[in-house]
Amino acid sequence: MSRTHIPGTPGLLRTINDRAALELLLDTGPMTRSQIGDLTGVSRPTSSQIVARLETAGLIEATGAVQGARGPQAVMYAARTDVVVGLALDVLPTGVQASVVDARGNVLGTADVPTSAERTAIRDVRAAWDAACADAGVPVERVGTIVAGVQAAADPVSGDLWLVGDLPGWPLLAVRTLLEQELGVPVRIENDVNLATIAERDAGRRTEKSFALLWLGGGIGLGTLIDGSLHHGATGAAGELGYLPVPVTVREYDDHSMNLQDLVGGRRFEELAGRHGVPGETYDEILAAMAADPDSPAVVALVEDFGRRVAAVVQPVVAVVEPHLLVLGGPTCIAGGQRLADATRSHLIDTEQGVAPIAPTLVPVAPVLRGAEAVVAADVRSLLLDRVSLHLADHGAPPVSSPAARPSTTTGARAPSNSG
Repeated sequence: MSRTHIPGTPGLLRTINDRAALELLLDTGPMTRSQIGDLTGVSRPTSSQIVARLETAGLIEATGAVQGARGPQAVMYAARTDVVVGLALDVLPTGVQASVVDARGNVLGTADVPTSAERTAIRDVRAAWDAACADAGVPVERVGTIVAGVQAAADPVSGDLWLVGDLPGWPLLAVRTLLEQELGVPVRIENDVNLATIAERDAGRRTEKSFALLWLGGGIGLGTLIDGSLHHGATGAAGELGYLPVPVTVREYDDHSMNLQDLVGGRRFEELAGRHGVPGETYDEILAAMAADPDSPAVVALVEDFGRRVAAVVQPVVAVVEPHLLVLGGPTCIAGGQRLADATRSHLIDTEQGVAPIAPTLVPVAPVLRGAEAVVAADVRSLLLDRVSLHLADHGAPPVSSPAARPSTTTGARAPSNSG
């Protein structure tokens, strides 16, 4: 039986070669024509043509010269990462933290924008966009994609928000569509704990085949990576633990918590802190007191007591997911540190199931924003590579499609959110 072989068209081959060269420059840094040819496996004349096309497209630029072993100096070329940038956002109850990020993941500028009583989703994003670009010295029109972390679940298909926490002014229905129509760029909305999980992975957990991050703050949430991929669930609501009922064993030391949010949420933590004598009237004051004197008897007693509650929360996670590692993140867990991780594990050891290693987070500062930066950097990279195809299409070659920087999201059904 004969096979029909369809050879690659010249336009297709040009696109493949040009994208490969641009990716190489993004990954490796400045190179000469001959280095580009050697590493992409094309001839010297072909590498010169690639460089000429990419330079004409405005995707690379000459950055200097290097003396070769023989002959004249060779021009060095680098990818232009200023052509298109991304906007990373952490949308909070009282404001928005923002970063402008390039295709290499470099943070070019940041902003912390407070919100008012008249806040809306559009106003929040526009204000953060303007402020972060001003700090970066980047024209606002160069933002090509946005990733926003929210204390809510976002359906990856409809873009609807549900299980929403403290997010005043933001609509619940079709918020992604609204933002894209008003702002004119792709928008990805992601649950905040999922983004913190991505930040954790990039901070040093890439060797773990799977791990789960338990976030404890005012609310609670769980982010899970399985074989390196973030698990969203069918509607993006995976990890919303707060509504699960407490196990019967909890009745031994807590007879009024109805669900896991009651058991380990911010209000219960405040109550326990007062019971153990940790100073502070508010949640933030208590965390500050713990940071100021982590080895005081009151703080040690609080952490040990809280550890058995955390063990009750993670026991079903260990049983169902059995992650290679369980990470404790969020403000409460950061305050508890390694002592809380050890206390939690000691209580799990008393159960009949296997116990995963438990460790404090590697990203104690702005984890949601760090995760948004990682995601938007990958989206910007895709947009930059897509410009190779667009340029060739404008000059008579058919474009080659690639995955768009398109929103996927999270979560789900209209009750107060547990993340945050």
